Amino acid sequence: MQSTPSPRRGAPLIRTRPLRARVGLELTTPVLEEANPFGHGNPHPHLLTMSLSWLLAGALPPIYSTPQRASSPSSSGTGLASMAFLSKIACAIPSHWALLYDSDEQGLGANRFLHHVLGYKGPTLVIFRSDDNEKFCVTSPCEWKESHHYWGGEGSAVFQLLPKFQLLEKGTKLLYLNTTVRGYPQGLRAGSDPRSPIIAVDAGFEKMEWKKIPLHIQTIEVWGCGDQVQRERQLEVKKWEVKEAEKQRTLKLSAADWLDHPDRYLLELAGRPQYHQNQT
Repeated sequence: MQSTPSPRRGAPLIRTRPLRARVGLELTTPVLEEANPFGHGNPHPHLLTMSLSWLLAGALPPIYSTPQRASSPSSSGTGLASMAFLSKIACAIPSHWALLYDSDEQGLGANRFLHHVLGYKGPTLVIFRSDDNEKFCVTSPCEWKESHHYWGGEGSAVFQLLPKFQLLEKGTKLLYLNTTVRGYPQGLRAGSDPRSPIIAVDAGFEKMEWKKIPLHIQTIEVWGCGDQVQRERQLEVKKWEVKEAEKQRTLKLSAADWLDHPDRYLLELAGRPQYHQNQT
């Protein structure tokens, strides 16, 4: 700081200089965007950028994120220790968030969403991007499930991410996902008023409405906010389901296949000509 004499009373005026962090950035500098704050070598940028991760981590309850504690800098180090300390504070982003589903890589559709999301028992972030580059986020503190009733505990919320970051609504029983029960709305919904949800995604997961404004969905991402064990358990269940589906596919025979199957001929020789598949 420098002091200069006052032109009126001779008292020193305090002239301040802009405060700068030791990492070389002004304190008013926005958080820098990253293609993917939780990994490297990805083929395209993800919807969950570093700045959005930082904002969501601060706005959501602790169940979604547990930032790592930054250790205090040692008294012996001056430059490098301070830089590392400030970097940890600035980058207090939950690095354990794992990408469960990316429609750009795994296809856009309800069946793709269900396949990659159901069975994950931790908290999740569901991010939608429209063709106008608007972004929205629906957060669930528990496992996603199909039901014709609204559900969701404390920690359920709806955010607008872009062009402005704002919390639209939070509370219990905000979430809805139904693709099977007829006579009820199909798709994904979020909001406390079932007659007028804030977010309404159609049955094909291709279109959505935000406060009754129609939008076309460009990309959907789902991020798991649980620990690595929950992700590994989900993958184990998926592997088991694939094996069971393959086993059932090989066991089940169509009517046409059964007519030519050698087992049918043997059963007829044994005196059971009316034997059919569902008697096994």
